[in-house]
Amino acid sequence: MKRLILTLSAFALAASTTFAQNISGASAADLQKNINDAKAKIAKSDADIQNPKNAAKIATWENRAKVFTDAASVNIKGVYAGMEAAKSQKNMFNNLEILVGSPTEKKSADDGSTIWVYPTINFYVQNNQVQYWEETVTPDPAPLDKAVEAYRKACDLDPKGAFKSKKSTMDGIKAIKQIYTNNGINKYQLQKYDDAAADFEKALALADFPKDPKDTAQIDGMIAYYGGLSAFQAKNYNKARTLFNSSISLNYEVGRSHHHLFLMKMEEGKKDEALKIIQEAYEKYPQEESLLYDVINYYTSEREFDKAETYLNKAIEKYPENLSVLGVKGSIYVEDYNKIKTNYLQARNDADSLKKLAFRNRNNQKENDRLTAASQAKLDEANAMRARFDTQVKKAEDTYNEILKKDPKYFDAFFALGIINYDKSDLAKQEASLIPPSEDKDGSKAAAKQAEQKAACKKSIEQFEKALELQPNNRDVLSNLRMLHVQMGEYEKARELKAKIDALN
Repeated sequence: MKRLILTLSAFALAASTTFAQNISGASAADLQKNINDAKAKIAKSDADIQNPKNAAKIATWENRAKVFTDAASVNIKGVYAGMEAAKSQKNMFNNLEILVGSPTEKKSADDGSTIWVYPTINFYVQNNQVQYWEETVTPDPAPLDKAVEAYRKACDLDPKGAFKSKKSTMDGIKAIKQIYTNNGINKYQLQKYDDAAADFEKALALADFPKDPKDTAQIDGMIAYYGGLSAFQAKNYNKARTLFNSSISLNYEVGRSHHHLFLMKMEEGKKDEALKIIQEAYEKYPQEESLLYDVINYYTSEREFDKAETYLNKAIEKYPENLSVLGVKGSIYVEDYNKIKTNYLQARNDADSLKKLAFRNRNNQKENDRLTAASQAKLDEANAMRARFDTQVKKAEDTYNEILKKDPKYFDAFFALGIINYDKSDLAKQEASLIPPSEDKDGSKAAAKQAEQKAACKKSIEQFEKALELQPNNRDVLSNLRMLHVQMGEYEKARELKAKIDALN
């Protein structure tokens, strides 16, 4: 199950006043009693608002708001995600076992957590920490909505606005906002993403009430951002866009919010709009590192390597210690030279085919001249590609060597250099096979290519051995080394590596 790791510490719901006075001796049996008591209070409040005389009083609606706010917390009793479950010496008075009591049963959940089962609620516990919960019996299906409705009715009965700005009203609204937020987090953990997004939205909808000074814009930004994440998971992209735009306007997780706006456009197949989002966002918020990486990832995924390289250079300049950026730069050179290698070999074959056709038409001077010229043009094209291949190979090698200067134990760099030298060896081998015997009567050209192949192969082995020193049981490295030693004719060494691979099973 996906986990939403939040940093809403300022919004972690403390034990509610209803239960904070008597946390000793709590038991699972209390829960059903608390549900019944809450239902009785709700029934009385329902009767009060049916009485015209009582319904005209602000106090009636204020009390109703408190009744439903307490009803929303009757099962949870101040428990929050991250709280310790079992009582311990470290935390004697603030844990699930003290606040709610011992469970009637403990059982394993599919996600690896342990379910603490109570008569009206199940808490999911992992590493002695409450992760999330699921209520099975509640005093009312929508207590918070009714609490907000009651506060608004009380405000309507006070046109001067004194009630709305009272400290007790601000405290009550703050408590409701906290519970909506915690419920949103909890429903996200339960993968009820639409419901989670709705709770985050409801928390934000309380903005028309006066705020407690501690209830800052940053908190609203957090709520908007995590609401956006919830809507995104639910694939409700219109709602997600609204919430992410709110988190951006509140200057919270600007980079990640734009990232998700970008992802939604990509998933909708609107690549041009997706690119525009992150490019404009990066220009506006150049300090947001993730936006720069989004631009890079876009161009690399679209194989627009020249544009990717431009932004990679910006990233390397701004974040020189982020070696993974250099790794990406090296990888695009590798991908580029491999594409060049394929096209180069095809061009060489095309040149040879045209040359053979010219020979077959040697008695037709005009056609022979045309084919000979076409063959030479294709060979010139191939030679230009070969030079480009060498350039990109050198850039790749230089990039990975730059990584190793900064971190001599960077496994991926050694592995990449092993691959690069193997690719050089493989191309030399294929080029040797392309040399016509008529153009290499003494075998010197083929011998030169074979020597080039062997040198690159030896260099590849050296790089993979350095990688192996860092990860002695890496199967890919062992397999590559075994293949290389076979190519070098070093069969005893290849057998030793085969034995190591087999031993890993």
